[in-house]
Amino acid sequence: MVGSRRAYRRPYWFEVFIVAHAVFITAIVKWRGPDVSMLMLANFISNVLFLVLQMLGGVALRWGVEAIRGRGRGFLRSIRTRGWMTDSLRLVAFGSLSTVVYGTIKLLIPVYHPVLYDRVLWDLEQRMFAGYAPVVFVISLFSNPRWLTFFDDAYAQIFFSSLFIGFGFFLSHPSRRLRIAFASGNVALWVTGAWLYLLIPSLGPAYAIPELWTSMRDLMPVTNLWHVQLMVNYQHVIKLMHGIDEPLNFMYGIAAFPSMHVAFQTFVFLWMRRLWISGQVLFGVFTLIIFLGSMITGWHYLIDGVAGIFLALFFYWIFARSWKIGEWMRLSKVTRR
Repeated sequence: MVGSRRAYRRPYWFEVFIVAHAVFITAIVKWRGPDVSMLMLANFISNVLFLVLQMLGGVALRWGVEAIRGRGRGFLRSIRTRGWMTDSLRLVAFGSLSTVVYGTIKLLIPVYHPVLYDRVLWDLEQRMFAGYAPVVFVISLFSNPRWLTFFDDAYAQIFFSSLFIGFGFFLSHPSRRLRIAFASGNVALWVTGAWLYLLIPSLGPAYAIPELWTSMRDLMPVTNLWHVQLMVNYQHVIKLMHGIDEPLNFMYGIAAFPSMHVAFQTFVFLWMRRLWISGQVLFGVFTLIIFLGSMITGWHYLIDGVAGIFLALFFYWIFARSWKIGEWMRLSKVTRR
């Protein structure tokens, strides 16, 4: 019991990792602007509220399921401990801070690395596929108006739904090891993705080769609206470099490589393989739709999605092993530790 209490009191790896990044990013922004510190603070507060709602929703749903199975009281006992509650506060606080770090890096890419590698990524894909452009192939394959309407409606809805489902599931779980392992991998995944954004800046095919989507824009109004809003925000960031103050949306940064939408779906899918078969199937479908949809909507090149999948595999493997999380059929022995 004493060892367990000490484990709760020690800083977790992801806390140290994200605080170091937050201090570094804040110092850079203060030293060589633009100063977006107030936007960072506002985003942190909104993220806290967002994660709290997800956690409470997950707890309510999990309790309902456990109550039906006759284990509702046992679940409530497992989450009413001091350790579970303090961990919840830490997960929410540092998870929110990681989103601030990610959003700041992504937003300010045109300030700190004002070049674009879209042509490099496009040419690389064509060399990989013997002169054929995979994005063009996927668009042609799903060019039927019904498919375009489906991906236009489904892409954003699935991604935002996956955030609620994924974070709600893991934040409400009674296992300390599982929650911390998932959070560590998730923080590492998103922050590493942000640094890759900065290392290899790109806008995505819809911006780099807009003529591919000219004939489809009327069939994809949701996607077209997002394309416009994010580009306006991107241009406002560029204006800041010239001393022109324009309103900014903190989370409207543009970056294509790697696809973190694909990476997150894959990451949650890999964890669900150990925990919940229905969740595994759900996120397997989500991953496929987001992977294809990322090209059909023009947000990403094929190589962006492939890179996102490899990132997810890497960080899943690292943290599932380091926290010794067993296969799903054996997890019942460790779910409450």
